[in-house]
Amino acid sequence: MFDKRNCDGKTDSLMDRLERSLISGKITRRRFMMGAVALGFAGNSLAALADELDAIRANQDKGVRNLRKSYDYIVVGTGSAACALVGRLASRADASILMIEAGAWDVAPSVLDPREWFLNLGTERDWNDIALPSPGTNNRAIPEHMGRVVGGGSSINATIWARPFRQDLDHWAQVAGDDVWRYEAALKVMKRMESWQGPPSAYRGTGGPVWCQPAQDPHPVAPAMLVACKTLGLRVFDDLNGEREEGLEGFALMNQIIKDGRRNSMARAYLYPVLSKPNVTLLTGCHVNRVLLSGDTATGVEISRDSKLSALAADQEVILCAGGINTPKLLMLSGIGDEKHLKDVNVKLAVHSPEVGQNFQDHLLHGGCLWEPQDHLPHRNSGANAAGFIKSNSDLAAPDINIVQIELPYASDVIAKQFDPPKSAWALCSGLVAPKSRGEIRLRSSKPEDRPVVDARFLSHPDDVKAMARGIEVCRDIGNSQAMKAYVKREVAPGKALRGAEMENFVRNGATTYFHQSGTCRMGSDADAVVDSRLRVNGVKRLRIADSSVMPRIASVATMATCVYIGEQMADFLMPQA
Repeated sequence: MFDKRNCDGKTDSLMDRLERSLISGKITRRRFMMGAVALGFAGNSLAALADELDAIRANQDKGVRNLRKSYDYIVVGTGSAACALVGRLASRADASILMIEAGAWDVAPSVLDPREWFLNLGTERDWNDIALPSPGTNNRAIPEHMGRVVGGGSSINATIWARPFRQDLDHWAQVAGDDVWRYEAALKVMKRMESWQGPPSAYRGTGGPVWCQPAQDPHPVAPAMLVACKTLGLRVFDDLNGEREEGLEGFALMNQIIKDGRRNSMARAYLYPVLSKPNVTLLTGCHVNRVLLSGDTATGVEISRDSKLSALAADQEVILCAGGINTPKLLMLSGIGDEKHLKDVNVKLAVHSPEVGQNFQDHLLHGGCLWEPQDHLPHRNSGANAAGFIKSNSDLAAPDINIVQIELPYASDVIAKQFDPPKSAWALCSGLVAPKSRGEIRLRSSKPEDRPVVDARFLSHPDDVKAMARGIEVCRDIGNSQAMKAYVKREVAPGKALRGAEMENFVRNGATTYFHQSGTCRMGSDADAVVDSRLRVNGVKRLRIADSSVMPRIASVATMATCVYIGEQMADFLMPQA
């Protein structure tokens, strides 16, 4: 996209508005160029941008206007994995591809500006699910935000690019019985994905579609935190990916998918470059109600569009990329799930697959340990610029806690009410990234418009509480260290060392999530696994899944990059072999 680094905020906003208007068809290419020139932009890059957006708009208008009855591949969802899959699969000129997205195009200001990502939560760009109250969170209902917009979570969440640990992928390979998932093989794919802008490294790729860089112009609390970590004997890396993936503990500036001050979502990285191709159609504002089956074979999908039902056929495969909540929901609505549960909600059984919706996992983010600064400085980038990984127990093979510095008073509802942090406060948050607790997704009814039940059962395993407590202790050690004194007027929360029941309540009352719903259609080689090692749904032909739901065990990092990797793997499975 166009380089706007030299624009002031007002001009930048007007240029964004012009770009949104062109891609959504509200203005012509000519009016876009006239408006951009009036703002002071010119040159070949501006013309190239106009050509790209105009070609996308024209091609997609034509594709939707002339919607076909059948496509080779129907991809449900446009999240991180789906974008990577279609971005690669589109090179097959012989394959027609239809992507279906329930939400709208990714043109809202809060999508494009990474500083405003949290303004997407709770809006029409969010499915707005809420996990049931449970004892593990002191009977609090926890929001489970999930992207409902082109780009999915990569368009609404924070811009963190974190690649999985070796131990995560090697575990997947073991349970799937397929070495294609092992870290050594995955590293080649992950390097292919990246356009890394940081220090040269044998672990990183430089020619791929995903622009990722160390946090630029970070808030001064971030480098101070890294100094504090060093003084406490904690490792500090040059890169928070790379060497860290070998299972090492350590801290660094975050990797972010921010390019020229703008979010470079997976839609922008993978999808936009192929949306002008005649074999790719993106249908927005369209709900998929169920997968259509003929015996044991997926033949297409039933959709609801403009309040009308219709069917679309898939001549090759249907690929579900709807995420850790919506993918199991779609399977169950299609009759693929636990026989007893489907009978309870009046869905006719097609395939008894008892683990559909089971094994739900998400990362917990504690909100939080808070400090009031000496002087307030506004947050930058995505509001979080430094982080690290530690082991809550030295016997662990890989870290299970992710400590995140947040330049905002990040706190749960209970913690915020109890401690009343000033608006200028900043946080260090303990994140549980290898939870032992497991929940489930269930249908509420047989109606596609009803959201499913999210029974997360957070912190139901006692080891998860212990791990979070250890992370909180390390947060306090860092925040109260000498290196942070210039940015600390007082510790707001918890304000003192906690032990026993007091610490347990602080953990449970502060629990929120990273919105990384995973595991509900797990991959495996056993009879109960929902998908096999090539992501084919067991018991159903021509139906696959490529999203976070296939993770047997959630990756111990922010899941965007791992989902992109899953999408890339699916593309490899579908591409003709040389």
